[in-house]
Amino acid sequence: MALIIAGGPSDSAAAALPETSWIHRVELDVIAPEILIWNLGVGESEVLSLALADKSYVAMIDDRAARNCARTLGIKTVGTGGALVLAKRRRLIPSVSIALEQLLDAGLWLSDEIVSLLRTEAGE
Repeated sequence: MALIIAGGPSDSAAAALPETSWIHRVELDVIAPEILIWNLGVGESEVLSLALADKSYVAMIDDRAARNCARTLGIKTVGTGGALVLAKRRRLIPSVSIALEQLLDAGLWLSDEIVSLLRTEAGE
């Protein structure tokens, strides 16, 4: 979570996190050795280490190398787009398309094929 918060006061995600009731901070003492050897970023390594230690967690990962690591180690994952589809199905957000546009405008890269697939999965 520290990496997201490091975005500063102009980062809308960082600003919203402290007020989001369903998010809780988890301190991690050490990166799992089987994750460490993949040379991933700190955030990806921490998320995957937590999910490896507790199989009830699903790691929210978009980075391709981190997803490959997770697949190899049997860690369940969901990407940002998949999380949006789940949120719409649970009626937490009104539209995947609007959320995707906001993410794309903010700099997230998704192929046109993936955007189309996500919209289809969301029934849009």
